[in-house]
Amino acid sequence: MKRQKRLWLKKNKKKRNEFFEDEVDLNNELVIKNKKLLKSKKFIKHKKSNLNLYYILKFILAIILLLSFLFFQKKKKENKTDYYACFSGMGKMENKYIRELIEYYLKLGVEKFILGDNNLPNTEKFADVIQDYINDGTVDVIDLIGSTFGQSALNNLTYEKYNKKCKWMLFLDFDEYLEVHFENNKSLVLKDFIENKIFDKCEAVLFNVLVHTDNNLVHYDNRPLNVRFTEPHYNLQANNLVKAIVRGNLNKTVFVDGKPNNTPVKGVEICDSKGRKITKYDSYFLIPPVFDYGYLKHFTTKTAEEYITKILKGTPGGHPHNIDDRVKIFFEYNKYSDEKMKIFENYFNKSFKHIPIINNLNKINNVLIK
Repeated sequence: MKRQKRLWLKKNKKKRNEFFEDEVDLNNELVIKNKKLLKSKKFIKHKKSNLNLYYILKFILAIILLLSFLFFQKKKKENKTDYYACFSGMGKMENKYIRELIEYYLKLGVEKFILGDNNLPNTEKFADVIQDYINDGTVDVIDLIGSTFGQSALNNLTYEKYNKKCKWMLFLDFDEYLEVHFENNKSLVLKDFIENKIFDKCEAVLFNVLVHTDNNLVHYDNRPLNVRFTEPHYNLQANNLVKAIVRGNLNKTVFVDGKPNNTPVKGVEICDSKGRKITKYDSYFLIPPVFDYGYLKHFTTKTAEEYITKILKGTPGGHPHNIDDRVKIFFEYNKYSDEKMKIFENYFNKSFKHIPIINNLNKINNVLIK
């Protein structure tokens, strides 16, 4: 019995070995065939073709990603400006007031000033009093000393040079101080005001001036303008006058050369200070004036003593003022007094009593000034 069992086991063991040997042989044949296939030119060519396609697709994807990155970087660079707001203006004999102007607008959010120095040769110049602001880059001075450069020409010059750097540009005079607010929220900075959605479609915003009187002062003192002159004069045609702040990067001529335009040319989308589109174009006035959300405090006369300096300056184009007309305007804006009149008569060595309106001003000024 035991012997038979041993023979059976021996016989089955041989069969099992034969089976495994066959299996091994079969596997070896498959491996050999696979190796031959892997080494065949057809397979190698196919493999290379797939690899080339893979690398080509990978390269194309990399190019697309790179171009997308460069495109968005360019867009970002185009949209990025160096300054949120820039002030552009031309001044003459303004050294008493120029620091106050810069410091006021810095608080309002203006970051760059481009100022045309239109003083006469061998007199004062801006650098005498604001060299520190010039040194630190806050102020760029355009040398117009002794020139008859016009206001609109300067506006276009500064817009062309700076409009890509400034998101907004303010084209104002040295005696105009912008005040912006919404409802009871007084003294906003410019960005908080102009970023309101009501101005989204505006390429320029116009602000009426609001003439401020001399507060019945006669002589200059070195207190700030905003401290000395707090009394507005609402009932004046002069308040119809407007000045503009203009959005940067418009890629168009903004002002007409050779004309005293205070507002941008036709074709620029203009709004008033409430964000309402202006459809009736006027290069000088906005009637009736709008004071609801913003206006320009216009310290146009200051005191009688200071107004003499303004008369002597003449116009921005270099033309002299008519003295009689200027004195008449002064007393239209301010209460009449003999002391003030004497200031003008003594300086110019003449009488102004022949001007008809002056004889009545002391009677009507109290009604005119609100």
